[in-house]
Amino acid sequence: MRNKTDLLSKGALQLVVSLIFFGRGWLTWRWDSPIRELIWQEAWWTPVLKNFDITWSHFARTSDAWISPALDAIGIFLVISALLPWLSGISRLRWTRWLLLPGIVIVILDAFSRWIAKDMQAGIGMEYALQIATPIALLILLRAENTSVRRENLIKWILLIAAASTFTGHGLYAVGYYSIPLEFRMMTTEILPLSETASLMFLKIVGWLDFIVVALIFLPITRRAGLAYMVCWGGLTTLARILAYYDSELPRYGLDPWLIEALVRTPHWLIPLLLLLREIFVIYRSEDSNHPSD
Repeated sequence: MRNKTDLLSKGALQLVVSLIFFGRGWLTWRWDSPIRELIWQEAWWTPVLKNFDITWSHFARTSDAWISPALDAIGIFLVISALLPWLSGISRLRWTRWLLLPGIVIVILDAFSRWIAKDMQAGIGMEYALQIATPIALLILLRAENTSVRRENLIKWILLIAAASTFTGHGLYAVGYYSIPLEFRMMTTEILPLSETASLMFLKIVGWLDFIVVALIFLPITRRAGLAYMVCWGGLTTLARILAYYDSELPRYGLDPWLIEALVRTPHWLIPLLLLLREIFVIYRSEDSNHPSD
């Protein structure tokens, strides 16, 4: 059974990391990146530029000539890096797992830049936890040919904590602790037959459910129920990007970039599904050990 669960973990993590790299790369290449905003932080860079006798106004006028090509290159690099999770899973090419590191750094930088753009709100940083933790978990998994129980548990807890963080971050916005994003409200009213007032109430309810579910996954007796909810709700919020923005009259049905936005949120439902299946396999292993064959 261990071999089956190892293959399940490996395959799921490879798929999710591949989609994260491809999606973030596509969005950076075709739709720009908030990383640009990090370079445009005048308060940060003015003292540095002074050391080179460069004024901020001169930098602002001339920097786009290299910022845009650099971001395009980063995006294309990430799109190509979507192949790495699969290559690094081949025994003779296991060394390529270290090439995942630049992609992980870029994904972290992208999340950091979005956090800065949101005035350093903790919620937005927490929402990206699964997108950051999943490539790290894959790198840990690929460090050895055979996965030990200790390494399995490490990966499990990394992903559980990341899932809890992502759902907590989402919940903070949904309940209105931070201003409820216009995107949340628009998708809700576009998909469901709800008024603006009813949609806000709906978001608050599911936001509180996010907090409850986070508590449930840390209790062994309720973990499977909590993970099952995460699979369903994470899948629905991912699919919502496609349903809300689909328009047959627009080029590519209006799904670029929303189909890609859905792809990068794959870990929000697939990682809880992986954790749920592993919990089920653990139960089966326990039952098999308690009822050995004659």
